[in-house]
Parts: sequence; structure tokens; C-alpha cells
Amino acid sequence: LMFYIGSVAAPFPFLRNPGYLGPSLYCASVCYQTIASPLMLLVAFSMEGGSGMPQADLWALVGVATVVLLVGASLMGCYMVPEYRKTFYQHNSFKMLVMWMWDERTRCVYGDGSDASRASVLDFATWAWPPSDQVRTWLENWERWEREQPSWFTGEWKERLRHPSVPPEALPPALKRKFDTANENKERYRRASSLIRSPSLAVSDGDAGGRSAGASAKVVPE
Repeated sequence: LMFYIGSVAAPFPFLRNPGYLGPSLYCASVCYQTIASPLMLLVAFSMEGGSGMPQADLWALVGVATVVLLVGASLMGCYMVPEYRKTFYQHNSFKMLVMWMWDERTRCVYGDGSDASRASVLDFATWAWPPSDQVRTWLENWERWEREQPSWFTGEWKERLRHPSVPPEALPPALKRKFDTANENKERYRRASSLIRSPSLAVSDGDAGGRSAGASAKVVPE
């Protein structure tokens, strides 16, 4: 049902995105709707016997709408950048789109350049990422990014690479060790902090020894 509703709404261009219908299905849906509209009207007239329905007005409405559609599509095809015409009809899966972003795109919301484009690709779910060996090779530039600090190299973006869903083979060994060490330090600090806040460590004000022990239990995060 949802697939059919999406095909009915296919004239909306954003549905050409491979994450939705994709170009080939989008084009097929537009053609289907263009052909099906007069056929559905013809069937409706035959079932009702043609009585009680303003046939002339309905045929005129469908005819005008079809002409507007064809003229609009023709003008769009004539005036668009020629190399983009194929994006309205050729097969292009979401995985193919991701690989194009990874290999060829040089401009995105993160900025200009292939590094910015590839950084935005890693915002997708890990199942949509390029092959792990390509991601690992690109992430070997980590030390250079730490020196140059590009605009997209933020704490939020770096945190995504530490998510449990990230394939271990997609991370360079040196970067994986760095993440593992940071996670261990974070976990050690969390445990120490929970011990300090634990009620079992509470002491009375008159217990000097307890106060001394409590003071010595303070932990400074690494």
C-alpha cells in the first residue's frame, strides 16, 4: 500500500532519490499515472453507463492536465543540465549513490573537497558505508586532520566513529587503539565516580578517619 501511495506521488522530484523510489521507478510511476488517468476515467464512464456524469468537463480536465504535464516535462528536459537528465530515469540504487558521493562528489553541506564529502557519507548508517578497506584507508589521514582541524572534524563527527555499529575492520589499527584507550579511560572514570557517590562510602562528620579516607578517594579523570 505504501509503495502504491509513493508511486502516485511520484511527480514530486524528491522521490527520485534512491533512498525513496529511485530514478527508474520514479520515471515508470510518472508514465503509469499519465496513461492510467484517462483509462480510469473511461472505465468509470463504462461502469456508470455514462449517465449522470459531466463527461465533457471531465475529459477536458484530464486532457488539460495531461498537456500541462507533457509540456512541463519537455521544458524541464530541454533546459536542465544535459548530464543530469539521466538521473530522472536510469537505475541508481542508494548504494550506488553513496559510492558516487565517496568517489566523485567534491561539494556538500560540510564544505568543498573530497574529504568533506566523504565525512558526510559516514553520517549514514554503517550498512550504507563504502567497503571497509576504502574507509580504513581514508581514515589513516586522522593525524593530519588533527593538525589542520577542518571545519567538519568536530567532536560530534568523531564520536560517530566510536559507535558500536562501526565495523572494526573499517578503522585503522592506530585509530582503533586510540578509541579503545579513550573508552577504557571513560569507563574507569565512570566507575570511580559511581563509587564516590555511593551511599556506602558516606561517613559521619565526627569520623576524622572516614573524612580522610573519603578525601583520598577523589579521582581526577585521565
